[in-house]
Order: sequence, then C-alpha cells, then structure tokens
Amino acid sequence: MARWRKGEQQVASLIEQRHLQQVVADSQTAAALLASAGRHVESARRTVDADPEAAYALAYDAARKSATALLAHQGLRPTTSGGHIAVVDSIRAQFPAVPGLTSLDRLRRRRNQAEYPNPTSYDPITVDEANDAIQTAGDCVSSASRLLQLDELGIF
Repeated sequence: MARWRKGEQQVASLIEQRHLQQVVADSQTAAALLASAGRHVESARRTVDADPEAAYALAYDAARKSATALLAHQGLRPTTSGGHIAVVDSIRAQFPAVPGLTSLDRLRRRRNQAEYPNPTSYDPITVDEANDAIQTAGDCVSSASRLLQLDELGIF
C-alpha cells in the first residue's frame, strides 16, 4: 500500500514541529476510536434536549475521534503540544472535501467557546446547534469508516 500523498507537506511539517508523531499503525486502535465515536453520537442524540452543551461536546469528541482514527490508521498521533488543533490541521490538509471532516475546526471552535466562555458575552449552545453538530459528527464517523476501507489510505 502506497503512502497517502494528499497533504503530505503539512503532515510532515506537523511531525517536524512535534505536533504529530509517527507511531506503529494500528487498525485496532483506529477501530476502537471509530466505535467510541459512534457511541458518542448516540449518547449525544439521547441527551440533546436535556443538555445541548453536553450533546455538543459529545458530538465534537465523536468528530475528533473519527479524525484521530484516520491518523492512527496512518501511523500518526497528535502530541500533547499539538493537541486537537494538530488533528484539525492534518485532517484539513489530507481530506479537504470529505463530508463532516471539513467541519471539524468549526465544531472545535464552538465547543471551546462553550468550555471557556467569555464572561461578558456568554453564548450558550442551543438545541439546534447541538443537533447540527450531532449530524456533522455522524457524517465524520461515516466518512472516516469509508476512508478506512480504502486500500490507498496507507501509512504515513
């Protein structure tokens, strides 16, 4: 299986900056992350009306875990210094038009606003926003599942 070339320079830069690290590619970890992401989407659906902020956070975590599953399949993982933004940057570079994954940064930024609110302009997450995030996270899980089945998605 050949190396996935799309976004190669950005991923190499993230590795050089120590925001991503190369690890042994692990299909079991990728599958476990994807399964966890699916459970998060279902949990978010169950809680959205009672707690839209929690549902949004679960949806974001599902989307991020879907993306991280792709990285694990490629033998990559974010470092503590790279964190969530390294996942966003590497996915944006490699999969710029994949449904759901293109919205990962939007979900991350809105989730951060809720987690670390500005005390002078608190903006709570609505049920509609949470439902949109849940739909997007479901798209991420579906897209990541399809990408993991591609023979050309090789180790970085």
